[in-house]
Amino acid sequence: MARPNLTDGQRASRRERIRVEAMGLYKENGIESVSIRDVAHRVGVSPASIYSFFKSRQALIEALWLDPILVLLAEMDRLAQATPDPVERIGGLLDLYVEFALSNPEIYRGALLHVRSGKQVPPTPRPLDQLGFYRLLRQAIADGQAKQCFRSGDPTMLAQTLWASVHGAIALPVHMEAWQLADQHQLLAQTREILMAGIMLQTPGRA
Repeated sequence: MARPNLTDGQRASRRERIRVEAMGLYKENGIESVSIRDVAHRVGVSPASIYSFFKSRQALIEALWLDPILVLLAEMDRLAQATPDPVERIGGLLDLYVEFALSNPEIYRGALLHVRSGKQVPPTPRPLDQLGFYRLLRQAIADGQAKQCFRSGDPTMLAQTLWASVHGAIALPVHMEAWQLADQHQLLAQTREILMAGIMLQTPGRA
């Protein structure tokens, strides 16, 4: 007798269970240990059933960090739409980015701190406009410049500079953990303060 089809809610729950078990393997033994067979064993289903949720092993690997990042981007979109003031919007976007990185260290490392080995073929560069966080930063900068509260400059470069700076403050303690760096939360708070001061339009009498 054929099993009844899963409801949309059941499919979403099963898909998330598969992703969680794959993440568990990744945390334990690295990305090479994440196989369809081992994930299926953990979930208690056949390997073939995994393919009804993820078309390939690569799709499953990408889902380890893609799904949570999509949730983050949706939250960023909501914040951007609800925050007309560009100064508050920039600060809110940076805060969401940092909060996600600190709350999801494994996902952040896998998605944004991965270093390609010299043996791997470099990817073909894609347009930055496909990246939601960058696009929202650039728009907030352009809006701030139009309202004369942000310094002049190419919004594309300013957005990349903001992103590079906060990303570096997150990455430095990870890559330099053998050294006595400042507390990461303090480092990030200081970085945010400097970034916001640096992008604001300098007015007479302001240091």
